[in-house]
Amino acid sequence: MKRTLQLTAVAIAAAMAATTAVSGASAAPITYSISAGASGSYNHPTDSPASPFIDKDGSFHFQQSASLYAANQVHKWEFYKGTSFDDAQADTALNTAVNPANSADANNNTVWRCNNSTTGKAATPAPTGSSYAYANYCDLIGTWIDPDTGNWVGLVHNEFTPQPFGDGMHYDAIDYAVSTDQGKTWAISGQVLTSPYSTKRNDTAAFPNQTYAFGDGDQRLFVDTASGYFYVYYGTRIINKAGVGDSKETNLAHVARAPISGKMATGTWQKWYDGAWSQAGVGGQESNIVPADQGTGSGYTPTNADYNPANVGTVTQQVAAGKVPAPADLTLLSVAWSPTLGKYIAEAQQHSNAPLAFYVSDDLATQKWYPIGDTGSGYTSAAWYRWLVDPATSTTGAIVGKTLRSFCAFDCSNKKQGDWVDISITPSSAVAAPFDLSKTYGIRSASGSSLAADSSANTVTSTATSSTSTLQSWTFTATGDGSYTINNVGRNLALGVSTASTTNRAWGTKPNLSTLAASGPTTGQQWWIQRSVVSSSQTGASTPTASYRLINRYSGLVISLSGTAGREAETTPYRNWANATGSAVGGTRNSNDQAISIVAR
Repeated sequence: MKRTLQLTAVAIAAAMAATTAVSGASAAPITYSISAGASGSYNHPTDSPASPFIDKDGSFHFQQSASLYAANQVHKWEFYKGTSFDDAQADTALNTAVNPANSADANNNTVWRCNNSTTGKAATPAPTGSSYAYANYCDLIGTWIDPDTGNWVGLVHNEFTPQPFGDGMHYDAIDYAVSTDQGKTWAISGQVLTSPYSTKRNDTAAFPNQTYAFGDGDQRLFVDTASGYFYVYYGTRIINKAGVGDSKETNLAHVARAPISGKMATGTWQKWYDGAWSQAGVGGQESNIVPADQGTGSGYTPTNADYNPANVGTVTQQVAAGKVPAPADLTLLSVAWSPTLGKYIAEAQQHSNAPLAFYVSDDLATQKWYPIGDTGSGYTSAAWYRWLVDPATSTTGAIVGKTLRSFCAFDCSNKKQGDWVDISITPSSAVAAPFDLSKTYGIRSASGSSLAADSSANTVTSTATSSTSTLQSWTFTATGDGSYTINNVGRNLALGVSTASTTNRAWGTKPNLSTLAASGPTTGQQWWIQRSVVSSSQTGASTPTASYRLINRYSGLVISLSGTAGREAETTPYRNWANATGSAVGGTRNSNDQAISIVAR
């Protein structure tokens, strides 16, 4: 079953204006056909979405968490490893790792860790007799590997100060944590996203009437290698105090961002508020994001219709009066970049069984999301947790092909605990290639090196001398799935890395040349071509630059060309900053080695 949707005239005008600013696309209306295909079971559901990543040695991991409320229930950060989602199994050694400096702190018992974190130390326990045994519960959700140090860095969702107004809920806040030993031990280093309002128990001065806001949590992390920002989609709820009216609540959707170079640290985050990245992550105001075809088309709730604790009435009464938004369509977005669509693609958490809906955005700097349709009767589901993965590799979901894989944990299709479904999204008009594919090109980095093939061996290097030699000449061919093969003219062989071993996903792997199989290119021979953009510090659309990054589909690493002996041509983690001091892991690398010019011959 397919479901299509044509963007409204207002949405088209806004969307195409943004698209033109970023990619120069035409203003013709585009419709989308969405199909649900193959599906299967996800056998490891727990109380958070799974967050996949590839470590510095090329090994695949994902992490997820659970911290339930009773003392005798699970409180764990758990990790899985394998070659991909398809065969990953629990990492028993890591899951049972205990901090050698503190036996109370362990991955399979995070009570001490949560209660002694930045958020935990400020939390207060629930009233006597409560089902909440502790003052704070925390889950690691969203992990990234620092290319300078190899440290694992992640965001931590906190549920703390239970039953703050005698009700059944709690406050939320988001911290960040760092592990310097591949996940064995963690230091929760500070808060990054917190409520604009008080998170003190029974604070009737901050919340004088019938409702309160429970804070910021349940984050979904997206690493945007076009702009160089982390984007985090998170939620809050507006809740009735105990004994007030009905038990209704409303879910609101928010987004914040931080430069990747800041490594998630406290003070690097800015919240999206009233159309600008203007508010601090800790304590700043935040707007409820909505589909941009609703209301004014701004993509967010006007400030005079957003939550205000001074307003009188229950949640139901305030929603009816337009004083607080109805439950958000864009709650907890899972985001990926789709080269096939030339846009960012997203799905939201679903609160009831329904077709799976999708949204697109041309530019994350402006946070305008447009609905493009849903799966119809081909796939229906609610979901506690959703996340996206590229099914060609089954490892990461930051960039996806024409078909993407949507995972679900709890309350999935047909009430399954966990499942996945492949979704194909086809635009009515094909997205133009980033440049003329009929031409031959040189590939040159901003550091002054050109990619060159060896005249006899199946290796490549970089050279400071740029020439029109066939060994420095390359052609690009679209695969039809958003990726490209890159072929050397002089050798008539394809650029890539071998998929025979996951070690070829390791940092510093050198690309080589090989023959394309008759059945088609391997994922190691496929490259995403992503144009770099510059985002305004506060408002306005992103500005495209003249440079690209060539991202290997198999490893997720970026081709890097430098003049440094031993690593003239290699694949390395994305960076748009310099690691000036160097390290045993990250070396002395800079962004210019990855900033690629595609020069027509």
